[in-house]
Amino acid sequence: MIKQRNLSNSIVVYLRDKLDVKVDVISDGYEFPRERPLVTIEQMQNNYEYNVKGREAVEVDYRFQIGLHTEYFRDRQRLQEYLSDIFIFDRFPYIDFDKSADEIVGFFDVDLEAVTPMPSDSKSRHSVKHTVYFDVEINTIKRRR
Repeated sequence: MIKQRNLSNSIVVYLRDKLDVKVDVISDGYEFPRERPLVTIEQMQNNYEYNVKGREAVEVDYRFQIGLHTEYFRDRQRLQEYLSDIFIFDRFPYIDFDKSADEIVGFFDVDLEAVTPMPSDSKSRHSVKHTVYFDVEINTIKRRR
């Protein structure tokens, strides 16, 4: 069974290995470190579609906003293109962290929905300086146990 926390943590592990940069999950109270480049992952609204009579199966779209934060604009441009290609073409290993943090139990695709650069109007706001956000979705089907 696919679980949201395993999806987000699998993305973290894959991006850390692929990019060799700090990758964090944003939760309540998260403070942005000054270290750059930095990739952040934040849970967004999930969508549910009930297609099957009796709710035997439900289509779930897990949505995440993945931020790329860099020190320099040229780094953002370079890494933005690289990350876009990862989201478009790569298959992500799915790790069931309830069982083992080292064992891959499957693979999933990520749908890149949007790429949004965020201009910064203040030099002191390091959390948005040279930042771009990727909106991604992971489409799954949950089945009654």
